[in-house]
Amino acid sequence: MRKLMMLAAMLAVALLAASPALAQDEPAVVADAKANVAGAGGAKAEAECKDGVIEAQAGGVVAKAPCAPPPPPPPKAAPAPPPPPKAAPPPPPGAAPAPAPAKALPPSGGIGAPALFALGAGALLVGGGLLARRIIR
Repeated sequence: MRKLMMLAAMLAVALLAASPALAQDEPAVVADAKANVAGAGGAKAEAECKDGVIEAQAGGVVAKAPCAPPPPPPPKAAPAPPPPPKAAPPPPPGAAPAPAPAKALPPSGGIGAPALFALGAGALLVGGGLLARRIIR
C-alpha cells in the first residue's frame, strides 16, 4: 500500500510539473519564402518592402518599420595603390618594453540575497524532513 501511495504521489507531481506544457495550444507556424510572409498563431509579418514600409501584426498591435531599397552594386575595383615606404629601423635591443598591465575580468554580480535565502529555506526543509523521519521511526 505504501508503494502504491508513493507511486500516486510521484504521478501527481509529474502531472503538476507538465501541466503548463500540456495546456498550450500548438501554434500554427507558417512561413512562405516566395510570398515573404510568416505567421505564428495570431501574429503575421511580411518581409516585402511595399511603399517603403515593412508591417507586422500581433493581436491588435501593428508595427511598421521603414525600409530602404537595396543599395546599388559597388563600382568596379580601382587598381591597388603603390606599397608604402619602408618603416624606420627598430630600436636597439638594450631597451626592453614595459610589461603590459594584467587584465581583470568584469564584475559578475555574484549571487543575490534572495537566492541565498531560497537555498537556506530548501536546506531547512530537507533537514526538518529528515529529522521528522528519524523521530517517527
